[in-house]
Amino acid sequence: MQAERSLSELTRDLATQLGDLMRNEVRLARAETVETVKGLGGGVIRVAFGVVLAGAAVTLALIGVAYLLGEAMPMWIAALLAAAIGGIAAYLLVKSGINALSSDRIGLPRTAEQVSRDLRMIKEKTP
Repeated sequence: MQAERSLSELTRDLATQLGDLMRNEVRLARAETVETVKGLGGGVIRVAFGVVLAGAAVTLALIGVAYLLGEAMPMWIAALLAAAIGGIAAYLLVKSGINALSSDRIGLPRTAEQVSRDLRMIKEKTP
């Protein structure tokens, strides 16, 4: 069995081990954050495409209204139909992107679980 160690040695060891533990937790949090941000990139791109399509849909709708009022020719039907299709596509893209950006995907669950385990372990080891 190991000889009794002084309080200063035990304190120094504890400080070293806690420092290592905190560095490891920070590394885990950093890795998890990078992984989460990469996953959010696709959602941001879909939202951007949805916004662009929404702008195009509004433009086409206005052209359709102009044709309807100005000449009342069949071209307005095609313009309104194209605007409706663009608007539906834009809505679906934006909705999909917003779902990808939801707050439940932004958390750091593995880091939180690891910190919780570490705290339980520390409580069990201390008298």
